[in-house]
Amino acid sequence: MTPDSSSARKTTVLLADDESAITVLFEMDLTHRGYCVLQANSSSEASKISADFPTPIDVLITDWRMPDLSGDELARRLLLERPEIKIIVMSGHPDAADVINSFAKNQALFLRKPFSPARLVESINQLLNAPGKADERAA
Repeated sequence: MTPDSSSARKTTVLLADDESAITVLFEMDLTHRGYCVLQANSSSEASKISADFPTPIDVLITDWRMPDLSGDELARRLLLERPEIKIIVMSGHPDAADVINSFAKNQALFLRKPFSPARLVESINQLLNAPGKADERAA
């Protein structure tokens, strides 16, 4: 699903990063492109937003290292409530790319910081348009 699809519902993303400059930049760009963006400055805030949000959240975009809970742990928690959610983990840390290996194939992507808003949109589209089986693991 893309923001321009024939469906009346916009693609909804939950953006979680403790660096407000990053969330503001990506929130502005994604909103301009037609996405519904839910913004959180911590994993606990993202969990609460997810629990309170009544309609589907299509993609979780989360920083890997946050003060209260890592991005991959946040993703695992949200998957219990929202098994169809797609995940983008972002980080500048060299070892962070391995965290997506425990998720189902076509469920998660890793983006190394820094990256452009256009690259983020490409990644969202890649995840939402990728066929996948829940029992396959990411390569």
